[in-house]
Amino acid sequence: MSNKIIFLSLLGLTTFCSVSKIKAATINVNSIPALQTAINNSSNGDIIILANGTYLNNIINISTSNIIVRAATNGGVFLNGTNDINITGNFITFTGFQFTSGNIGTANLLEIFGSNNTVSQLNFNGYSAKKYIEVKAGSQYNEISYCNIEAKPATAEIGCTIQVSTSFTVPGYHKIRYCSFQNFWGLGGDNGNEPVRIGLSTETLNNSRTVVEFCFFNNTGAGDNESISVKSRENTIRFCTFTNQQNAMLVFRNGDNNIAYSNFFINAGGIRIKEANNIFCYNNYFQNAGVGSSAEAVKLDFVSPNLNNINFIHNTFVNCGFIDLGNSGPTNNTWANNIFQKASGNIFKNANTGTVWAGNIYQGSLGITIASGINNVNPLLTTNSDGYQGLSSTSPAINAASASYPSILDIPVVDDDPTLAFDISGQTRPITITLKDVGCDEFTTGPTPIRPLVVSEVGPAYLGGPVLPIKLQSFEVIKQNNKAVILWITSAEQNSNYFEIQKSTDGINFISIGNVHAAGNSLALINYSFSDPTILKGIFYYRLKQIDKDGKYEYSIIKKISFNEVVNINIYPNPAKKFVVITFPETNTEKSIIGLYNLEGKLIKTFIRQELLSAINTQVLNIADVANGTYILTVQLKNLIKQTTLIIQK
Repeated sequence: MSNKIIFLSLLGLTTFCSVSKIKAATINVNSIPALQTAINNSSNGDIIILANGTYLNNIINISTSNIIVRAATNGGVFLNGTNDINITGNFITFTGFQFTSGNIGTANLLEIFGSNNTVSQLNFNGYSAKKYIEVKAGSQYNEISYCNIEAKPATAEIGCTIQVSTSFTVPGYHKIRYCSFQNFWGLGGDNGNEPVRIGLSTETLNNSRTVVEFCFFNNTGAGDNESISVKSRENTIRFCTFTNQQNAMLVFRNGDNNIAYSNFFINAGGIRIKEANNIFCYNNYFQNAGVGSSAEAVKLDFVSPNLNNINFIHNTFVNCGFIDLGNSGPTNNTWANNIFQKASGNIFKNANTGTVWAGNIYQGSLGITIASGINNVNPLLTTNSDGYQGLSSTSPAINAASASYPSILDIPVVDDDPTLAFDISGQTRPITITLKDVGCDEFTTGPTPIRPLVVSEVGPAYLGGPVLPIKLQSFEVIKQNNKAVILWITSAEQNSNYFEIQKSTDGINFISIGNVHAAGNSLALINYSFSDPTILKGIFYYRLKQIDKDGKYEYSIIKKISFNEVVNINIYPNPAKKFVVITFPETNTEKSIIGLYNLEGKLIKTFIRQELLSAINTQVLNIADVANGTYILTVQLKNLIKQTTLIIQK
């Protein structure tokens, strides 16, 4: 079989091989003007390498899509002085650079306008700018990963170091992952110097759907009392560790429908909720949290008419500051299946009548009166192998959960955990709610893939962060002829051996359905695919197990796909001359990606239908500039793809 995508036009089918490598040139340059020229003249898949050294006063505009711009060696290029870096193309990787000296005043250093871009292995330390990175509104699926953001000077222009701007019509689906945020200086307080801000106070109605995961926040409270400031809707904060910063909290400042789960707050500020509703915080661990000047591990900071439907479910609090319930303002709130243990002082303050309690366990002094739903008993916690307080084998929290709490928010298209299938450590919980253990920890044996992070597990490899055998650029599962096709792209591989494709019917128990050999060592973009040979009906889950030659492995995120729904998409006229019309179901508002390919598999044109607030069920494609011939037109909606042979005859 050929190693590229093959289109079988007569049958309207697509067959994918196991791997295809984008043919690309490697271009070495040793100056910023030469770098810019190479970018402007580059082609799909090219790798542009800037020689090691220090470069001052740099303007870099990356508009060519699907290229890699990197340092000759990771961390070997310093872009100092005044910088103005703009990524306006799509599918761009920008990696390996350091920013350690310079002052650009009120300007932003790096701005991302395009979509599906990755900036990684960057170090920002001591650089003066208003913002280090801004992801612009209207862009989608950008990733900031394995970066270090540190020591923004106290004299620098006030501004967060990473700003995710949001759009009212286009959810972002951005990810900030495996980054370290350390040693922020300044006056503290609420001054706008947050490490991460998602949205603005004027964007509270925008669905951002940004995910911040596996990030490490250490000693950022002197810069601002918010380590993450959420000011938009439908965002997820998970698997992060906050430490050594008891004056800085994760803050749901503005915007409804946000979640935080499986985070560790150890010697740090906890969670504050202000002008927001429908917030779900679950599977989080708090120890000695909120003991600084804020003195609160959780603060419901009432501003009318907010703090409705605030939910804390399956969390563990050990010797923390107060849990401030917000006094008389909050309504319809639930605290269920939490553990509270405190050696001295009260656990709660500012009680209200708008809170329901169910299945909680406490040891210590409540400080308020709670009629039912909380049991005074020693939870019998013990220090586990990951260094925090988990359940002992005789804990009364085992199999003691209550089912009396609202359904946890499930953010569209985000692989969250609304059924509490896992505990804070990534171990499996029982499906039956009342068999789950109270608190964030499920008492079980086996490996714990998630634990409190340390600095060596995040940030750039050249600063002591993890050395990655595989950089997964994207991972998707689509429908093809009643089968699932798994597609993934790597942008870097080191010592990689093979991928094991795993499948599940419940998202918990996975089986292997096949292997695909990896490239081994590469800095090119490599496309992989695997077709599940089974004819499908129902809901299925897929993940990748990425295995290197030393036997080490890492799991991808889990993707879910349903084979129950039918989406009726019509394409006409066919044959076509200058225009093609695509009609979608009247209720469909999903983003769609439409591609026109020739019979050799070369992409001729791409059209994007953005996600809509209300259904507009037609899309008109201009094909006046396409030559006569037979083509394949593909329409992809999330995990569904439809193909049609299209004849252009003018």
